[in-house]
Amino acid sequence: MNTAEIFLLSLINQSPRYGYEIAQFLEETNANLWINMSMPYVYRLLKNFEDRGWVSSRLVESANRPHKKVFAITPRGEKALAAELKKEKFGIDKIYFNMDVALAVYTITDRSFDLKALIDNEIKRIEAELEQFNLDNPGDEKLSEDAVYAMLIIQHRIGFLHSELEWLKTVRSVLDNGVKARPD
Repeated sequence: MNTAEIFLLSLINQSPRYGYEIAQFLEETNANLWINMSMPYVYRLLKNFEDRGWVSSRLVESANRPHKKVFAITPRGEKALAAELKKEKFGIDKIYFNMDVALAVYTITDRSFDLKALIDNEIKRIEAELEQFNLDNPGDEKLSEDAVYAMLIIQHRIGFLHSELEWLKTVRSVLDNGVKARPD
Protein backbone atom coordinates (compact mmCIF):
# COMPACT_ATOMS: atom_id res chain seq x y z
CA MET A 1 0.00 0.00 0.00
CA ASN A 2 1.14 3.52 -0.66
CA THR A 3 0.64 6.28 1.89
CA ALA A 4 -2.52 7.59 0.19
CA GLU A 5 -4.05 4.11 0.39
CA ILE A 6 -3.06 3.76 4.04
CA PHE A 7 -4.52 7.18 4.83
CA LEU A 8 -7.82 6.56 3.04
CA LEU A 9 -8.27 3.10 4.53
CA SER A 10 -7.51 4.54 7.99
CA LEU A 11 -10.12 7.25 7.43
CA ILE A 12 -12.74 4.65 6.54
CA ASN A 13 -11.61 2.52 9.49
CA GLN A 14 -12.36 5.49 11.75
CA SER A 15 -15.98 5.47 10.57
CA PRO A 16 -17.92 4.53 7.44
CA ARG A 17 -17.91 7.41 4.98
CA TYR A 18 -19.31 8.44 1.66
CA GLY A 19 -17.39 10.34 -0.99
CA TYR A 20 -18.63 13.81 -0.07
CA GLU A 21 -17.60 13.28 3.58
CA ILE A 22 -14.11 12.30 2.43
CA ALA A 23 -13.94 15.39 0.20
CA GLN A 24 -15.06 17.58 3.12
CA PHE A 25 -12.44 16.05 5.41
CA LEU A 26 -9.68 16.61 2.86
CA GLU A 27 -10.74 20.23 2.40
CA GLU A 28 -11.37 21.09 6.07
CA THR A 29 -8.06 19.63 7.23
CA ASN A 30 -6.02 21.17 4.39
CA ALA A 31 -4.89 17.66 3.59
CA ASN A 32 -3.57 18.85 0.23
CA LEU A 33 -0.66 20.31 2.20
CA TRP A 34 0.57 16.87 3.18
CA ILE A 35 -0.92 14.31 0.83
CA ASN A 36 -1.50 14.28 -2.91
CA MET A 37 -5.07 13.07 -3.07
CA SER A 38 -7.68 14.30 -5.55
CA MET A 39 -11.27 13.08 -5.43
CA PRO A 40 -10.97 11.13 -8.71
CA TYR A 41 -8.00 9.33 -7.13
CA VAL A 42 -10.04 8.70 -3.96
CA TYR A 43 -12.83 7.10 -5.98
CA ARG A 44 -10.32 4.99 -7.91
CA LEU A 45 -8.84 3.79 -4.60
CA LEU A 46 -12.28 3.04 -3.17
CA LYS A 47 -13.09 0.91 -6.23
CA ASN A 48 -9.74 -0.85 -5.81
CA PHE A 49 -10.46 -1.40 -2.09
CA GLU A 50 -13.83 -2.95 -2.95
CA ASP A 51 -12.21 -5.22 -5.53
CA ARG A 52 -9.72 -6.40 -2.90
CA GLY A 53 -12.46 -6.93 -0.32
CA TRP A 54 -11.04 -4.28 2.01
CA VAL A 55 -14.20 -2.17 2.02
CA SER A 56 -17.82 -2.81 1.30
CA SER A 57 -20.31 -0.25 0.10
CA ARG A 58 -24.02 0.20 0.40
CA LEU A 59 -26.43 2.75 -0.99
CA VAL A 60 -28.13 4.90 1.61
CA GLU A 61 -31.28 6.82 0.77
CA SER A 62 -31.22 10.54 1.26
CA ALA A 63 -34.30 12.77 1.28
CA ASN A 64 -34.63 14.77 -1.93
CA ARG A 65 -31.10 13.83 -2.97
CA PRO A 66 -29.44 11.04 -4.87
CA HIS A 67 -28.57 7.93 -2.88
CA LYS A 68 -25.18 8.00 -1.20
CA LYS A 69 -22.68 5.19 -1.49
CA VAL A 70 -21.27 4.63 2.00
CA PHE A 71 -17.97 2.78 2.34
CA ALA A 72 -17.13 0.72 5.43
CA ILE A 73 -14.00 -1.26 6.20
CA THR A 74 -14.30 -5.04 6.23
CA PRO A 75 -12.46 -7.45 8.54
CA ARG A 76 -10.16 -8.19 5.60
CA GLY A 77 -9.48 -4.46 5.23
CA GLU A 78 -8.78 -4.13 8.95
CA LYS A 79 -6.19 -6.92 8.69
CA ALA A 80 -4.58 -5.35 5.61
CA LEU A 81 -4.42 -1.96 7.33
CA ALA A 82 -2.98 -3.41 10.55
CA ALA A 83 -0.32 -5.26 8.54
CA GLU A 84 0.67 -2.07 6.71
CA LEU A 85 0.83 -0.02 9.90
CA LYS A 86 3.15 -2.61 11.45
CA LYS A 87 5.58 -2.14 8.56
CA GLU A 88 6.31 1.39 9.83
CA LYS A 89 7.06 2.65 6.35
CA PHE A 90 6.23 6.29 6.81
CA GLY A 91 9.78 7.44 6.17
CA ILE A 92 10.72 9.81 3.41
CA ASP A 93 10.40 8.42 -0.08
CA LYS A 94 12.47 9.92 -2.82
CA ILE A 95 11.69 13.60 -3.07
CA TYR A 96 11.72 15.31 -6.43
CA PHE A 97 11.76 19.09 -6.64
CA ASN A 98 10.49 20.72 -9.81
CA MET A 99 12.95 23.60 -9.45
CA ASP A 100 15.83 21.08 -9.43
CA VAL A 101 14.53 19.85 -12.77
CA ALA A 102 14.29 23.43 -14.06
CA LEU A 103 17.88 24.09 -13.00
CA ALA A 104 19.07 20.87 -14.64
CA VAL A 105 17.20 21.69 -17.85
CA TYR A 106 18.76 25.16 -17.81
CA THR A 107 22.23 23.62 -17.66
CA ILE A 108 21.68 21.17 -20.52
CA THR A 109 19.87 23.50 -22.94
CA ASP A 110 20.78 26.69 -24.70
CA ARG A 111 19.50 28.59 -21.62
CA SER A 112 16.89 30.33 -23.72
CA PHE A 113 14.20 30.29 -21.04
CA ASP A 114 14.19 32.87 -18.27
CA LEU A 115 15.27 30.92 -15.20
CA LYS A 116 15.45 34.11 -13.11
CA ALA A 117 11.79 34.88 -13.83
CA LEU A 118 10.84 31.29 -13.04
CA ILE A 119 12.67 31.48 -9.72
CA ASP A 120 11.21 34.90 -8.92
CA ASN A 121 7.70 33.56 -9.55
CA GLU A 122 8.35 30.55 -7.32
CA ILE A 123 9.71 32.81 -4.57
CA LYS A 124 6.52 34.91 -4.76
CA ARG A 125 4.35 31.79 -4.70
CA ILE A 126 6.09 30.42 -1.62
CA GLU A 127 5.98 33.78 0.17
CA ALA A 128 2.23 33.99 -0.57
CA GLU A 129 1.69 30.46 0.75
CA LEU A 130 3.63 31.27 3.91
CA GLU A 131 1.42 34.31 4.50
CA GLN A 132 -1.64 32.03 4.66
CA PHE A 133 -0.51 30.30 7.80
CA ASN A 134 -1.51 31.59 11.20
CA LEU A 135 -0.17 29.42 13.98
CA ASP A 136 -1.17 31.73 16.79
CA ASN A 137 -3.09 30.07 19.57
CA PRO A 138 -5.57 32.77 20.61
CA GLY A 139 -5.84 33.16 24.35
CA ASP A 140 -3.52 30.24 24.94
CA GLU A 141 -6.47 27.92 24.47
CA LYS A 142 -5.88 24.31 25.33
CA LEU A 143 -5.70 22.55 22.01
CA SER A 144 -7.17 19.12 21.41
CA GLU A 145 -4.77 16.31 20.61
CA ASP A 146 -5.97 16.33 16.99
CA ALA A 147 -5.39 20.10 16.76
CA VAL A 148 -1.84 19.68 18.10
CA TYR A 149 -1.10 17.04 15.45
CA ALA A 150 -2.62 19.27 12.77
CA MET A 151 -0.37 22.12 13.94
CA LEU A 152 2.66 19.82 13.72
CA ILE A 153 1.77 18.93 10.13
CA ILE A 154 1.44 22.61 9.24
CA GLN A 155 4.70 23.48 11.02
CA HIS A 156 6.45 20.77 8.98
CA ARG A 157 5.10 22.31 5.77
CA ILE A 158 6.20 25.78 6.90
CA GLY A 159 9.71 24.50 7.67
CA PHE A 160 9.94 22.98 4.21
CA LEU A 161 8.73 26.20 2.59
CA HIS A 162 11.29 28.29 4.49
CA SER A 163 14.06 25.91 3.44
CA GLU A 164 12.92 25.99 -0.20
CA LEU A 165 12.68 29.78 -0.10
CA GLU A 166 16.22 30.09 1.25
CA TRP A 167 17.55 27.74 -1.45
CA LEU A 168 15.73 29.64 -4.22
CA LYS A 169 17.20 32.92 -3.02
CA THR A 170 20.66 31.34 -3.08
CA VAL A 171 20.14 30.14 -6.66
CA ARG A 172 18.84 33.59 -7.61
CA SER A 173 21.95 35.18 -6.09
CA VAL A 174 24.22 32.83 -8.04
CA LEU A 175 22.38 33.71 -11.24
CA ASP A 176 22.69 37.43 -10.47
CA ASN A 177 26.36 37.31 -9.54
CA GLY A 178 27.51 34.59 -11.91
CA VAL A 179 29.21 31.35 -11.06
CA LYS A 180 32.77 31.74 -9.92
CA ALA A 181 34.93 28.89 -11.16
CA ARG A 182 37.04 27.20 -8.52
CA PRO A 183 40.77 27.19 -9.21
CA ASP A 184 42.21 23.73 -9.86
